[in-house]
Amino acid sequence: MGFVRPGDVVLDAGCGTGQHARYLAEVASKVVGIDTDSARIAIAQENCQDLDNASFEVGSVTKLPFEDGCFDLVLLAQVLHHLGGEDVHSGETSTSLREQCERAIAEAKRVLKAGGRLVLVTTSREQRRKAYWHFNLFPESAWERLDSVWSLTEGVWFTSLMEKMGFTMTGNVSPAESHWIEAQDEKMVRLSLDPGWRSTDVAFALLTPDEMSQFVAKVEGVLGDGSAKELINGALAGRASHGEATVYVYDLKSDL
Repeated sequence: MGFVRPGDVVLDAGCGTGQHARYLAEVASKVVGIDTDSARIAIAQENCQDLDNASFEVGSVTKLPFEDGCFDLVLLAQVLHHLGGEDVHSGETSTSLREQCERAIAEAKRVLKAGGRLVLVTTSREQRRKAYWHFNLFPESAWERLDSVWSLTEGVWFTSLMEKMGFTMTGNVSPAESHWIEAQDEKMVRLSLDPGWRSTDVAFALLTPDEMSQFVAKVEGVLGDGSAKELINGALAGRASHGEATVYVYDLKSDL
C-alpha cells in the first residue's frame, strides 16, 4: 500500500473485517475503520486487537461520524457498488446508487484535510470477467446488470463527479497478486453452494432465481467433473495478466 505515508491518519471507510486496516496500520500513525455491519466490526476488532493504532466503529460511509478535516487519507475499497439499497439489488442503474456514491465521495472530501488523498479500489469490466472464478459461472444474461452497478466508476459521470468535488487522479495501478483465499482453494468453490456464503457478495443479489439456479448447476458441474482446480487456475492467470482490482489515487485540491 504505497499510497500510505508515515504519520498518516487514515480512515478505512467500509472496512469490513479489517483486512486492509492491518496493512494500513503498518505505516500509518492511526487507522480508523468504519462499517455498517456490526458483526464485521466485531471481527475486525478481534483480528486487530494486537494493534494499538487501529480502532473500529459502526457507521455509514454516507454519513461519517467524524469532524471536518481530520484524516490525511480515506480508503474506499470495494465499497461503492454496495451502496444504493434496494435499487442496487434489483440490478437497475439507479439514481439512488449514484446519489449514494456522491454522498460517500462528498463525506470523504469533508473529513479529509486540505491536500488529503482519497483511494478507491474497484474492479474493471475486464477484471470481473477474467480474474474471478465465480463470475465465470454467471449466466451471460446477468452481465448487463452486474456492469450497471460496478461500472459507475468507469464512466463519464464518475469522472465529472470527481472533478466537481475537487479531486485530481494522480495514479492508478492494478496489482496482480491475490489476497482472496478462494483463489487458492477449490474448497471455496464448494462453499459457493451455501446461500449464506453467497449472501456476502452483492453480485449474487443481482441474479434472478433462474440465473441463480444456472450458477448452482454450473458449480455442481465443475465439482462433479473435477474441473474446479482448472477454473481457479484460470482466475489466477487472469489476475496475473489483468490484476484482481484497480486502485485509484486522488488528491484533494488544497484550495477547496
